[in-house]
Amino acid sequence: MTIEKGIEKEMHLFFINKKSLRGRTDKCRADIERVCFDNSLLYEIIITESITDLKNKVEQCRAYKNAVYYAVGGDGTFQALVNAVDLDNTVLQYLPYGSGNNAYITFYDEAFDLERDILSTDTFKADLGQANGEYFVTMFGLALDANIGNNLAKFKWLPFSGKVKYYASIIYTLLFYRKPVNVTMTVDGVAEEKASSFVSITNGPTTGGNTPISPHSSAFDGKLNALVVDKLSFPQVVKLFSKINTGEHLSDSRVSQYLFEELIFKSHDKLLYEIDGEPHYAELIKINVCKDGITLKGKRRK
Repeated sequence: MTIEKGIEKEMHLFFINKKSLRGRTDKCRADIERVCFDNSLLYEIIITESITDLKNKVEQCRAYKNAVYYAVGGDGTFQALVNAVDLDNTVLQYLPYGSGNNAYITFYDEAFDLERDILSTDTFKADLGQANGEYFVTMFGLALDANIGNNLAKFKWLPFSGKVKYYASIIYTLLFYRKPVNVTMTVDGVAEEKASSFVSITNGPTTGGNTPISPHSSAFDGKLNALVVDKLSFPQVVKLFSKINTGEHLSDSRVSQYLFEELIFKSHDKLLYEIDGEPHYAELIKINVCKDGITLKGKRRK
């Protein structure tokens, strides 16, 4: 730790998810070191092997009182870092090196540029979602959406873009996982019974593969956006999915949208749900928005 004139210099802490980078760790590390060295920045590069490893290494960095925490990887890396730090006293930055980088589109205004993003002096507040006490940065999925996210791991090895992998998971899921969920859904205190084939709750305009599932959703309005699709047959689901890229799915009579602060799902069965690509199970799921819950470095999305 370096102190100059009684003030602790800003430390830049880069948490690199080795698994997410899939062989690009050394190049990524060299790029970060070049920017930091050329600009005389104090920095530490921290390689993580798992979520538990990341949490342990965050604890070891608590001594730094003036630090920026960088998530280097995909959305899952960013989500894990968000849940590991003290959000009330931490500035974070996301460097999207993974296969799923929707969080960058959710929060930031410009295309990713490593040097610009590290050197930026701007900060801003943004909303987060929370499901059963765990933060999510971009999205929550239930029914088909949860299975698509969960099955995406089967296609990580494909040498294609995140969008191609996401559509491969959609096709696989439509073929093998079509069972709807039956839940009591309570939106800001109003309850209704629902049988749904697809539920996506977003904090921004895109989900897996940068798919514009909720193009009007924003991380700066103090609300989350829920898109809930009625129980559909296989051909109906396929037809609806074909409309997503044009936004036509939003005008379908079987699609309901909710802008909310708190939503609760209750079921007699354990439900598979996923947040930012990570699977979870519960019979009762409470989802709420955390308005201005995170402080980020960089230029915010307009």
